[in-house]
Amino acid sequence: MVKKLVLAAVALLAITTGALAVSVGELVKNCGDDSKAYCEGVGYGDAMTECLAQHRAELQPQCKLIVDRIEGGEKVSLF
Repeated sequence: MVKKLVLAAVALLAITTGALAVSVGELVKNCGDDSKAYCEGVGYGDAMTECLAQHRAELQPQCKLIVDRIEGGEKVSLF
């Protein structure tokens, strides 16, 4: 019983933590074309997300959603 509770707690933590972050893969998938069009050469990390935010009006809808999530406080994570 205790093992099941621990496993459930770990699973819940993983789901909750994942919900509070945008993965790099998700960012690339949804914003790859926009980053090439508007932010090529600015670098990675905060520089890229700031550039995308500056070009928000030109972004594709799926990329706008990602930028909104990041601006709303979600971190960018490798996973």
